[in-house]
Amino acid sequence: MRSFLRKFLPFFVAAGVFSFFMNMLLLTPSLYMLQVYDRVLGSRSEETLWFISLLLLAALVVMGAMELVRSRLLVRANNAIDAQLAPYLLKKMAEGATSPEGNQYSSGLRDLNAIKTFLTGTGIMALFDAPWMPIAMIILWYMHFYLFLVALVGAVLMVGLTILNEILTRKPLEDANAAGRAAGRHVEVALRNAEVVNAMGMLKGVAARWAGLNDRVLALQSKASERGGNISGVTKFVRQSIQSLGLGVGAYIVLKEPTFTPGMMIAGTIVLGKALGPIELLIAGWKGFLEARIAYARLDAFLKVQHLEIEPMELPPPSGQIALEKVTFGIRATNKIILKDISFAVPAGESLGIIGPSAAGKSTLARLLVGVWKPLQGTIRLDGADMASWPSERLGPYIGYLPQDIELFAGSIADNIARLDEPDSEKVIRAAQLAGLHSMILNMPNGYDTYIGDNGAVLSGGQRQRIGLARALYGDPKLVVLDEPNASLDEEGERALLQAMAYLKQLGTTVAIITHKVSLLANVDKLLVMHDGALAVFGPREGVLQHLLQQQQEQQKLLQEQQAVAQQHQQSALSDQPEEAVEKQNAETGAEVSRG
Repeated sequence: MRSFLRKFLPFFVAAGVFSFFMNMLLLTPSLYMLQVYDRVLGSRSEETLWFISLLLLAALVVMGAMELVRSRLLVRANNAIDAQLAPYLLKKMAEGATSPEGNQYSSGLRDLNAIKTFLTGTGIMALFDAPWMPIAMIILWYMHFYLFLVALVGAVLMVGLTILNEILTRKPLEDANAAGRAAGRHVEVALRNAEVVNAMGMLKGVAARWAGLNDRVLALQSKASERGGNISGVTKFVRQSIQSLGLGVGAYIVLKEPTFTPGMMIAGTIVLGKALGPIELLIAGWKGFLEARIAYARLDAFLKVQHLEIEPMELPPPSGQIALEKVTFGIRATNKIILKDISFAVPAGESLGIIGPSAAGKSTLARLLVGVWKPLQGTIRLDGADMASWPSERLGPYIGYLPQDIELFAGSIADNIARLDEPDSEKVIRAAQLAGLHSMILNMPNGYDTYIGDNGAVLSGGQRQRIGLARALYGDPKLVVLDEPNASLDEEGERALLQAMAYLKQLGTTVAIITHKVSLLANVDKLLVMHDGALAVFGPREGVLQHLLQQQQEQQKLLQEQQAVAQQHQQSALSDQPEEAVEKQNAETGAEVSRG
């Protein structure tokens, strides 16, 4: 984070330079007051009054212009930081959201916003003005030692109050921020599962748990605010008392030393206020400073663990050839291996059916094929290049992906099909036609411009799945992965899906489809059978089906042999019994049959 902010150092250096001259110009009212009391009133000269008044006005105009320029510099720096860092954070947060390890850092944009708020608020201005306080102290030293002593005592007291404010409020604010994030995550999960929450009467429990988390946030925030408010109140009392005492000390010096004029007394009092003002302003903005510092620490820790991203050489558009080399995938946090040593290859333009029992790792394999997850070991290659070497923004247009859970965005149907890019009408309509959506969309109130709400709230499950399919087909991608694409489709939707797969085959698109429905596998070139996270069988469709049929026949034959052996054992056991026991057993069996 430090190296990133170093790029914007010229902005802050310039703001610091402007702050220096502004603080110098802030002394002009004190000098004006001194000249009015000691020269104008003493000489009763109107020309002198006009001259020094014009000088004061010019100084204040220059100071106001500098304040405007300093403010704009900080705003420009703030906008530049946001423009460069926010997209990167959003990208990393999106990558973290798809991680099987769970999203470890989801508050990046909030932390960045806290830093930006501080950089354009009064807190940063106080930091710029505080270093020039010693200049005011030096002026007081030359005016009179007693005034310097009063200012020194006031500064020590106020700095001590600042440190006390830090000690008393830092821990409660950190805990409040952590508790606030936990409460926010709880609400997000509840909203994502709103249907389940409402259908099963879980709202009371959700609200009760959120209330408990929120009560902790309020308690910690109240604790920090009360402590900060107490310190702020004491600080204001100390400052006003010191400034008033400075006026009294100045009057005492006037009475005792004839060379110390009333003008010097008034000017000294004003300079004393300027010396203590930045400290009071710093204490008032201390909460924002703490929040910005905590956010900076989190951002810095996050950026430090990121790998240095070197812009890779741009590769030619892929043809769709996919190959896995000894790929293993698992979750480090639980030491759980989901996929084990999987290797296979699919030439460009061929289709692959992936089948297997539940929890065999099929959906995990789908996420690996489209680059959402990265393997722990092994390599996934697209056209011979490691898929990890493709930036997602470059690879994305060549990938079509339909997950089991369809998530749509607030916007129009065209926006969702076009992947939130500027919709290309021809491509949008072709993708909708392939998904069997075109006629349905035309019957909607605004056609392709129909607003569908968050996650397609106005659509049925089948309609959402078809829009998800059209989104996967948009732009004629080179690799399409479909995970249970017929889960919510009716017969008409399945026909459209088969037609889309045939169209993709004509285009030379590589297709991988996960399904339990045999009819969708009728035209695939290869079949891959998974079992317990491992590749059980892979090869041409007919060969794999024949192998599976042969395995089934062998299992049936083995089962029949086991049943025959069991019957032989039973007959042998009966033949070894005495004749009377056998007759008794037969009689008991007959009696049981009669009672039945």
